[in-house]
Amino acid sequence: MPDRRIQFPFSAEVAYLDTAAEGLPPIAAQQAAAGYLKSKSHGSTGRPDFYAAEKRATEAAARLLGAPPGSVALLASATEALNLFANSLDWREGDEVIITDLEFPSNVFPWLRLRDRGVKLIVVPAQDGILSLSDLTSRFSPRTRVVSISLVSYVNGTRIPFLGELGAAAHRAGALLCVDATQGLGRVPFSLENIDFLASSSYKWLLGIHGAGITYLGPRLIDSFQPSSVGWYGASTIFTPHRFESIDLKPSAARLLSGMPNFAAQAALEQGICHLLSHGVASLYDDLRPLVRDLRNAVQRAGFHLLTPADEAYASGIVSFACNDPSAARQALEGAGVIVWAGDRRVRASVHVYNDEGDIKRLADALPRLNA
Repeated sequence: MPDRRIQFPFSAEVAYLDTAAEGLPPIAAQQAAAGYLKSKSHGSTGRPDFYAAEKRATEAAARLLGAPPGSVALLASATEALNLFANSLDWREGDEVIITDLEFPSNVFPWLRLRDRGVKLIVVPAQDGILSLSDLTSRFSPRTRVVSISLVSYVNGTRIPFLGELGAAAHRAGALLCVDATQGLGRVPFSLENIDFLASSSYKWLLGIHGAGITYLGPRLIDSFQPSSVGWYGASTIFTPHRFESIDLKPSAARLLSGMPNFAAQAALEQGICHLLSHGVASLYDDLRPLVRDLRNAVQRAGFHLLTPADEAYASGIVSFACNDPSAARQALEGAGVIVWAGDRRVRASVHVYNDEGDIKRLADALPRLNA
Protein backbone atom coordinates (compact mmCIF):
# COMPACT_ATOMS: atom_id res chain seq x y z
CA MET A 1 0.00 0.00 0.00
CA PRO A 2 2.26 2.84 -1.24
CA ASP A 3 0.01 5.64 0.06
CA ARG A 4 0.10 4.18 3.56
CA ARG A 5 3.89 3.95 3.67
CA ILE A 6 4.40 7.43 2.21
CA GLN A 7 1.78 9.35 4.21
CA PHE A 8 1.84 7.27 7.43
CA PRO A 9 5.35 5.81 7.76
CA PHE A 10 4.88 4.76 11.40
CA SER A 11 2.05 2.43 10.35
CA ALA A 12 4.57 0.46 8.33
CA GLU A 13 6.76 -0.06 11.41
CA VAL A 14 4.08 -1.38 13.78
CA ALA A 15 0.49 -2.59 13.73
CA TYR A 16 -0.97 0.71 14.86
CA LEU A 17 -4.44 -0.04 16.24
CA ASP A 18 -4.91 2.93 18.56
CA THR A 19 -6.58 5.65 16.48
CA ALA A 20 -9.36 5.88 19.07
CA ALA A 21 -6.71 7.42 21.35
CA GLU A 22 -4.42 9.19 18.87
CA GLY A 23 -4.68 9.19 15.10
CA LEU A 24 -1.65 9.34 12.84
CA PRO A 25 -1.50 12.61 10.89
CA PRO A 26 -0.37 12.19 7.29
CA ILE A 27 2.92 13.69 6.17
CA ALA A 28 0.88 16.37 4.41
CA ALA A 29 -0.55 17.46 7.79
CA GLN A 30 2.90 17.65 9.31
CA GLN A 31 4.05 19.81 6.41
CA ALA A 32 1.01 22.07 6.77
CA ALA A 33 1.71 22.64 10.47
CA ALA A 34 5.33 23.44 9.63
CA GLY A 35 4.05 25.84 6.98
CA TYR A 36 2.23 27.76 9.69
CA LEU A 37 5.47 28.26 11.59
CA LYS A 38 7.13 29.54 8.46
CA SER A 39 4.35 32.09 7.96
CA LYS A 40 4.43 33.00 11.66
CA SER A 41 8.13 33.75 11.37
CA HIS A 42 7.10 36.63 9.08
CA GLY A 43 5.09 38.24 11.87
CA SER A 44 1.96 40.16 10.97
CA THR A 45 2.68 39.83 7.26
CA GLY A 46 2.00 36.10 7.66
CA ARG A 47 -1.56 36.64 8.87
CA PRO A 48 -3.18 36.30 5.44
CA ASP A 49 -1.77 32.77 5.32
CA PHE A 50 -3.25 31.98 8.75
CA TYR A 51 -6.70 33.20 7.81
CA ALA A 52 -6.64 31.41 4.46
CA ALA A 53 -5.74 28.11 6.15
CA GLU A 54 -8.53 28.59 8.70
CA LYS A 55 -11.05 29.21 5.90
CA ARG A 56 -9.94 26.11 3.98
CA ALA A 57 -10.04 23.93 7.10
CA THR A 58 -13.51 25.15 8.06
CA GLU A 59 -14.80 24.54 4.54
CA ALA A 60 -13.22 21.08 4.49
CA ALA A 61 -14.91 20.23 7.80
CA ALA A 62 -18.26 21.38 6.40
CA ARG A 63 -17.78 19.20 3.31
CA LEU A 64 -16.97 16.21 5.47
CA LEU A 65 -20.11 16.76 7.52
CA GLY A 66 -22.28 17.64 4.55
CA ALA A 67 -23.07 20.86 6.40
CA PRO A 68 -24.26 24.14 4.88
CA PRO A 69 -21.93 27.15 4.74
CA GLY A 70 -21.63 29.08 7.97
CA SER A 71 -22.78 26.23 10.24
CA VAL A 72 -19.31 24.99 11.21
CA ALA A 73 -16.63 26.56 13.40
CA LEU A 74 -13.29 25.27 14.65
CA LEU A 75 -12.94 25.47 18.43
CA ALA A 76 -10.05 24.06 20.43
CA SER A 77 -11.65 20.72 21.31
CA ALA A 78 -14.87 18.77 21.67
CA THR A 79 -14.69 19.40 25.41
CA GLU A 80 -14.61 23.16 24.90
CA ALA A 81 -17.55 22.96 22.51
CA LEU A 82 -19.68 20.79 24.80
CA ASN A 83 -19.02 23.08 27.75
CA LEU A 84 -19.91 26.11 25.65
CA PHE A 85 -23.18 24.49 24.59
CA ALA A 86 -24.11 23.38 28.10
CA ASN A 87 -23.33 26.75 29.64
CA SER A 88 -25.11 28.78 26.97
CA LEU A 89 -28.62 27.38 27.33
CA ASP A 90 -31.24 29.14 29.42
CA TRP A 91 -31.78 26.53 32.11
CA ARG A 92 -34.71 26.37 34.49
CA GLU A 93 -34.81 24.43 37.73
CA GLY A 94 -36.14 20.94 37.08
CA ASP A 95 -34.87 20.73 33.48
CA GLU A 96 -33.50 17.34 32.45
CA VAL A 97 -30.55 16.19 30.35
CA ILE A 98 -30.40 12.62 29.07
CA ILE A 99 -27.09 10.86 28.40
CA THR A 100 -25.95 7.21 28.44
CA ASP A 101 -23.44 5.24 30.50
CA LEU A 102 -21.27 4.84 27.39
CA GLU A 103 -20.20 8.49 27.35
CA PHE A 104 -16.69 9.91 27.70
CA PRO A 105 -16.35 12.35 30.66
CA SER A 106 -16.40 15.31 28.25
CA ASN A 107 -20.05 14.48 27.64
CA VAL A 108 -20.78 13.93 31.32
CA PHE A 109 -19.02 16.61 33.37
CA PRO A 110 -20.53 19.69 31.64
CA TRP A 111 -24.03 18.36 32.37
CA LEU A 112 -23.19 17.12 35.85
CA ARG A 113 -22.02 20.54 37.00
CA LEU A 114 -25.43 21.99 36.08
CA ARG A 115 -26.90 20.31 39.13
CA ASP A 116 -26.23 23.47 41.13
CA ARG A 117 -28.65 25.19 38.75
CA GLY A 118 -31.35 22.61 39.42
CA VAL A 119 -30.77 20.55 36.28
CA LYS A 120 -31.29 16.79 36.59
CA LEU A 121 -28.95 14.41 34.76
CA ILE A 122 -30.51 11.13 33.63
CA VAL A 123 -28.06 8.36 32.69
CA VAL A 124 -29.54 5.60 30.52
CA PRO A 125 -27.70 2.28 30.88
CA ALA A 126 -26.77 0.24 27.81
CA GLN A 127 -28.02 -3.33 27.60
CA ASP A 128 -25.27 -5.78 26.60
CA GLY A 129 -23.32 -2.85 25.21
CA ILE A 130 -26.05 -1.44 22.99
CA LEU A 131 -28.89 1.05 23.16
CA SER A 132 -32.23 1.11 21.40
CA LEU A 133 -34.21 4.16 20.42
CA SER A 134 -36.88 3.29 22.98
CA ASP A 135 -34.27 3.00 25.74
CA LEU A 136 -33.78 6.75 25.33
CA THR A 137 -37.21 8.01 24.31
CA SER A 138 -38.86 6.15 27.20
CA ARG A 139 -36.99 8.50 29.53
CA PHE A 140 -38.35 11.65 27.88
CA SER A 141 -40.53 13.92 29.98
CA PRO A 142 -42.00 17.42 29.65
CA ARG A 143 -38.81 18.69 31.37
CA THR A 144 -36.36 17.10 28.90
CA ARG A 145 -34.26 19.89 27.40
CA VAL A 146 -31.26 18.08 25.87
CA VAL A 147 -30.35 14.59 24.76
CA SER A 148 -26.56 14.32 24.47
CA ILE A 149 -25.04 11.18 23.01
CA SER A 150 -21.89 9.93 21.31
CA LEU A 151 -22.06 8.89 17.67
CA VAL A 152 -19.65 6.09 18.65
CA SER A 153 -18.87 5.09 22.23
CA TYR A 154 -15.27 5.30 23.32
CA VAL A 155 -15.92 2.39 25.70
CA ASN A 156 -16.87 -0.41 23.33
CA GLY A 157 -17.26 1.08 19.85
CA THR A 158 -21.05 0.98 19.80
CA ARG A 159 -22.33 3.19 16.98
CA ILE A 160 -25.75 4.81 17.31
CA PRO A 161 -27.58 4.00 14.04
CA PHE A 162 -30.74 5.98 14.84
CA LEU A 163 -29.52 9.53 15.39
CA GLY A 164 -32.05 11.01 12.96
CA GLU A 165 -34.96 9.26 14.66
CA LEU A 166 -33.65 10.24 18.08
CA GLY A 167 -33.37 13.87 17.04
CA ALA A 168 -36.89 13.86 15.62
CA ALA A 169 -38.25 12.38 18.85
CA ALA A 170 -36.32 14.94 20.90
CA HIS A 171 -37.77 17.76 18.82
CA ARG A 172 -41.31 16.46 19.30
CA ALA A 173 -40.62 16.52 23.04
CA GLY A 174 -39.33 20.08 22.84
CA ALA A 175 -35.70 19.07 23.37
CA LEU A 176 -32.43 19.44 21.48
CA LEU A 177 -30.08 16.69 20.26
CA CYS A 178 -26.37 17.14 20.98
CA VAL A 179 -23.86 14.70 19.48
CA ASP A 180 -20.25 14.02 20.44
CA ALA A 181 -18.88 12.73 17.13
CA THR A 182 -15.26 12.39 18.25
CA GLN A 183 -15.06 8.61 17.86
CA GLY A 184 -16.93 8.47 14.57
CA LEU A 185 -16.47 11.57 12.44
CA GLY A 186 -14.23 10.71 9.51
CA ARG A 187 -14.68 6.97 10.06
CA VAL A 188 -18.39 6.12 9.94
CA PRO A 189 -21.02 7.69 7.68
CA PHE A 190 -23.98 9.47 9.24
CA SER A 191 -26.43 12.27 8.53
CA LEU A 192 -26.79 15.64 10.25
CA GLU A 193 -30.56 15.35 10.01
CA ASN A 194 -32.19 16.47 13.29
CA ILE A 195 -28.84 17.12 15.00
CA ASP A 196 -28.84 20.50 16.74
CA PHE A 197 -25.29 20.67 18.07
CA LEU A 198 -22.27 18.54 17.20
CA ALA A 199 -18.73 18.53 18.55
CA SER A 200 -15.71 16.49 17.56
CA SER A 201 -12.05 16.41 18.45
CA SER A 202 -9.71 16.33 15.46
CA TYR A 203 -6.65 14.39 16.65
CA LYS A 204 -8.15 10.92 16.35
CA TRP A 205 -10.04 9.72 13.28
CA LEU A 206 -9.73 13.08 11.49
CA LEU A 207 -5.95 12.62 11.25
CA GLY A 208 -5.25 16.06 12.69
CA ILE A 209 -3.38 17.27 15.76
CA HIS A 210 -4.49 18.71 19.09
CA GLY A 211 -6.20 22.09 19.19
CA ALA A 212 -8.82 22.28 16.42
CA GLY A 213 -12.13 20.67 17.34
CA ILE A 214 -15.06 20.79 14.91
CA THR A 215 -18.35 22.32 16.03
CA TYR A 216 -21.66 22.37 14.13
CA LEU A 217 -24.81 24.40 14.78
CA GLY A 218 -28.02 22.97 13.32
CA PRO A 219 -30.90 24.94 11.75
CA ARG A 220 -32.70 25.37 15.09
CA LEU A 221 -29.71 27.15 16.61
CA ILE A 222 -27.77 28.78 13.79
CA ASP A 223 -29.66 32.08 13.95
CA SER A 224 -30.39 32.20 17.67
CA PHE A 225 -27.59 30.61 19.67
CA GLN A 226 -26.04 33.04 22.14
CA PRO A 227 -22.70 31.71 23.41
CA SER A 228 -21.88 32.15 27.08
CA SER A 229 -18.34 33.26 26.22
CA VAL A 230 -17.64 35.89 23.58
CA GLY A 231 -14.63 37.67 22.14
CA TRP A 232 -13.48 39.85 19.32
CA TYR A 233 -12.96 36.95 16.95
CA GLY A 234 -16.65 36.08 17.04
CA ALA A 235 -17.83 39.64 16.45
CA SER A 236 -18.87 41.07 13.11
CA THR A 237 -17.35 44.45 13.92
CA ILE A 238 -15.13 45.59 16.78
CA PHE A 239 -13.93 49.11 16.02
CA THR A 240 -17.31 50.82 16.20
CA PRO A 241 -18.59 53.77 18.25
CA HIS A 242 -21.05 51.53 20.14
CA ARG A 243 -18.54 48.82 21.12
CA PHE A 244 -18.85 49.82 24.79
CA GLU A 245 -22.64 49.40 24.72
CA SER A 246 -23.35 46.32 22.58
CA ILE A 247 -21.85 43.29 20.81
CA ASP A 248 -22.47 42.47 17.15
CA LEU A 249 -21.85 38.73 16.90
CA LYS A 250 -21.22 37.09 13.56
CA PRO A 251 -24.41 35.67 11.98
CA SER A 252 -23.03 32.14 11.78
CA ALA A 253 -21.26 29.45 13.79
CA ALA A 254 -18.24 31.77 13.77
CA ARG A 255 -19.85 33.60 16.70
CA LEU A 256 -18.67 30.65 18.83
CA LEU A 257 -15.08 31.78 18.40
CA SER A 258 -13.59 34.13 20.96
CA GLY A 259 -9.91 34.78 20.25
CA MET A 260 -7.12 33.81 17.89
CA PRO A 261 -7.43 30.08 17.13
CA ASN A 262 -4.79 27.39 16.77
CA PHE A 263 -3.84 28.06 13.16
CA ALA A 264 -1.22 25.29 13.06
CA ALA A 265 -3.79 22.71 14.14
CA GLN A 266 -6.27 24.02 11.58
CA ALA A 267 -3.71 23.74 8.79
CA ALA A 268 -2.98 20.15 9.77
CA LEU A 269 -6.68 19.35 10.10
CA GLU A 270 -7.39 20.50 6.57
CA GLN A 271 -4.87 17.99 5.22
CA GLY A 272 -6.23 15.19 7.40
CA ILE A 273 -9.78 15.83 6.23
CA CYS A 274 -8.72 16.09 2.60
CA HIS A 275 -7.05 12.70 2.91
CA LEU A 276 -10.30 11.22 4.21
CA LEU A 277 -12.38 12.96 1.54
CA SER A 278 -10.13 11.47 -1.14
CA HIS A 279 -11.20 8.02 0.08
CA GLY A 280 -14.79 8.88 0.95
CA VAL A 281 -16.01 8.04 4.45
CA ALA A 282 -18.72 5.67 3.23
CA SER A 283 -16.23 3.79 1.05
CA LEU A 284 -13.71 3.72 3.88
CA TYR A 285 -16.31 2.29 6.23
CA ASP A 286 -17.20 -0.46 3.75
CA ASP A 287 -13.58 -1.23 2.90
CA LEU A 288 -12.56 -1.59 6.54
CA ARG A 289 -15.62 -3.52 7.68
CA PRO A 290 -13.96 -6.91 6.96
CA LEU A 291 -10.95 -5.91 9.06
CA VAL A 292 -13.18 -4.99 11.99
CA ARG A 293 -15.01 -8.29 11.60
CA ASP A 294 -11.71 -10.20 11.53
CA LEU A 295 -10.57 -8.30 14.61
CA ARG A 296 -13.70 -9.29 16.54
CA ASN A 297 -13.28 -12.91 15.47
CA ALA A 298 -9.63 -12.95 16.54
CA VAL A 299 -10.55 -11.65 20.00
CA GLN A 300 -13.20 -14.32 20.43
CA ARG A 301 -10.93 -17.12 19.20
CA ALA A 302 -8.36 -16.07 21.78
CA GLY A 303 -10.96 -16.59 24.51
CA PHE A 304 -11.55 -13.00 25.55
CA HIS A 305 -14.98 -11.60 26.37
CA LEU A 306 -15.96 -9.20 23.60
CA LEU A 307 -17.46 -5.93 24.82
CA THR A 308 -18.21 -4.68 21.31
CA PRO A 309 -21.70 -5.67 20.07
CA ALA A 310 -21.77 -8.53 17.57
CA ASP A 311 -24.53 -6.89 15.51
CA GLU A 312 -22.85 -5.02 12.64
CA ALA A 313 -25.62 -2.42 12.72
CA TYR A 314 -23.74 -1.00 15.69
CA ALA A 315 -20.23 -1.47 14.24
CA SER A 316 -17.66 1.29 14.05
CA GLY A 317 -13.87 1.27 13.90
CA ILE A 318 -13.45 0.19 17.54
CA VAL A 319 -13.32 -3.28 19.07
CA SER A 320 -13.02 -3.69 22.85
CA PHE A 321 -12.62 -6.75 25.05
CA ALA A 322 -12.49 -7.35 28.79
CA CYS A 323 -9.11 -7.86 30.40
CA ASN A 324 -8.15 -8.36 34.05
CA ASP A 325 -4.69 -6.83 33.63
CA PRO A 326 -4.90 -4.32 30.76
CA SER A 327 -1.54 -2.75 31.55
CA ALA A 328 0.27 -6.06 31.19
CA ALA A 329 -1.70 -6.81 28.02
CA ARG A 330 -0.74 -3.48 26.49
CA GLN A 331 2.92 -4.00 27.27
CA ALA A 332 2.88 -7.53 25.87
CA LEU A 333 1.20 -6.41 22.67
CA GLU A 334 3.56 -3.49 22.28
CA GLY A 335 6.44 -5.93 22.61
CA ALA A 336 4.93 -7.82 19.67
CA GLY A 337 4.76 -4.62 17.64
CA VAL A 338 1.03 -3.99 18.19
CA ILE A 339 -0.13 -0.65 19.59
CA VAL A 340 -3.52 -0.60 21.36
CA TRP A 341 -5.16 1.26 24.24
CA ALA A 342 -5.64 -0.51 27.56
CA GLY A 343 -7.19 0.56 30.84
CA ASP A 344 -10.43 0.52 32.84
CA ARG A 345 -10.49 -3.32 32.76
CA ARG A 346 -10.47 -3.51 28.98
CA VAL A 347 -8.32 -3.46 25.86
CA ARG A 348 -9.44 -1.37 22.89
CA ALA A 349 -8.21 -1.78 19.32
CA SER A 350 -9.22 0.50 16.46
CA VAL A 351 -8.97 0.24 12.69
CA HIS A 352 -8.47 3.17 10.33
CA VAL A 353 -7.31 4.15 6.87
CA TYR A 354 -3.68 3.09 7.40
CA ASN A 355 -4.52 -0.44 8.62
CA ASP A 356 -4.57 -3.66 6.60
CA GLU A 357 -4.93 -7.43 6.99
CA GLY A 358 -1.35 -7.75 8.20
CA ASP A 359 -2.09 -5.57 11.23
CA ILE A 360 -5.04 -7.75 12.24
CA LYS A 361 -2.99 -10.93 11.79
CA ARG A 362 -0.22 -9.50 13.94
CA LEU A 363 -2.68 -8.82 16.72
CA ALA A 364 -4.38 -12.21 16.26
CA ASP A 365 -1.04 -14.00 16.57
CA ALA A 366 -0.19 -12.13 19.77
CA LEU A 367 -3.55 -12.43 21.55
CA PRO A 368 -3.36 -16.10 22.61
CA ARG A 369 -0.09 -15.42 24.42
CA LEU A 370 -1.88 -12.97 26.70
CA ASN A 371 -3.79 -15.87 28.22
CA ALA A 372 -0.73 -18.10 28.52
